[in-house]
Amino acid sequence: MLLKDLLIEGYGILKKESIDSYQIDTQLLLGKTLKKDRLFILTNPDYHIKEEEKKIYFQLIDLRKNKMPMKYILGTTEFMGLDFNIKEGVLIPRPDTEILVETVLEEIKNKNYKQICDVCCGSGIIGITIGYTLNNTKIICYDIEDVPYNITKENILKHNLQDRIKVLKSDLLTEAIKGKRKFDLIVSNPPYIRKDVIETLMDDVKKYEPFEALCGGKDGLFFYEGIIKQSLEVLNDGGTIAFEIGYDQKIQVSHILHEYGFKDILCIKDLAGKDRVIKARKY
Repeated sequence: MLLKDLLIEGYGILKKESIDSYQIDTQLLLGKTLKKDRLFILTNPDYHIKEEEKKIYFQLIDLRKNKMPMKYILGTTEFMGLDFNIKEGVLIPRPDTEILVETVLEEIKNKNYKQICDVCCGSGIIGITIGYTLNNTKIICYDIEDVPYNITKENILKHNLQDRIKVLKSDLLTEAIKGKRKFDLIVSNPPYIRKDVIETLMDDVKKYEPFEALCGGKDGLFFYEGIIKQSLEVLNDGGTIAFEIGYDQKIQVSHILHEYGFKDILCIKDLAGKDRVIKARKY
């Protein structure tokens, strides 16, 4: 069978499922099957496809037909110019999180912070991007689940940062407290969606992305309070804590920070003008 015929058939299947990106998705899935880039797919219409390749291709098309996110199918994603491994069981990185990373990079440079902690690390994108960008930092990434732990370990090795970044399994900052660790900056993109909102999310999110990486409890604030409370034991005086927040959570998270004695509370908006990052200092 010819490449062009498989493309046309794939287009038809995904278009029928009302997948807006059906063309590029089909091209990328065929590229993954053949281990070829998209340019090859677009410029070799008469390339002959083996029967085994055809079988694999339609298995991938079927996953996408059932609304599995492309990044899970492809197994990789890009974040701030870096490639990361990804799979079901970790949250797919969003552009919003770039605002958080840009904020903490500036904070680390301005205050000459060295010891950094990434809590609820998921695929490790925050800690690894910091470590890749600033080579005078040492970073510990924490997550309680097996899949994030393993994927973060893969991504640390992928970027050859194992000398300065490590990932440990921990319920929030429990391991840091037990180990009497100290950090200059704690950063987190914790689960923050209210439980009653989860069901309203798009199919590809609620069906495939991990519930535990999305749900922040009844009010969406469960993990903020837990991390802020524990941070008092491991954050150095003069240190900074920074979170990604939901667009409507500025007041509540600011209140929690204030209740635990944090000062210089500042909220940063995303490119759409919505509240997205909050940072504060411990004195």
